[in-house]
Amino acid sequence: MARFDYARMQQTATRLLDRFQQGLVQLVRVTPGAPDPATPWEPGAPTETTYDLKATVTREHQRYENGVLIEETGDMVMFAVPEITPVLSDKLVIDGAVRSITNLTPIPAAGDPVAWKAWCAG
Repeated sequence: MARFDYARMQQTATRLLDRFQQGLVQLVRVTPGAPDPATPWEPGAPTETTYDLKATVTREHQRYENGVLIEETGDMVMFAVPEITPVLSDKLVIDGAVRSITNLTPIPAAGDPVAWKAWCAG
């Protein structure tokens, strides 16, 4: 039996998210700078790296998470696999508004991701 081709599925997801993307969505990663050896107690200037995403954004008011109903207003962002692996400390910029990521899920949950879902408090 042939194995499922996740690389092909990732290409399909990227193509569809590129076709139906909404607005400008970016992933921003802030990396702390190295401190000056003369003043090691002062952190260095951080470096901010921005990655454009192929993404769709939907407004969510309630969702089930781990079998529990969560009621909050926020955005669910589904995006194609970016150049880097996203982490919760990254920020999403949705049409110029900086948003904190409250939950981040690869799709599928195990193996190579085909896409990502991120929830942002609104």
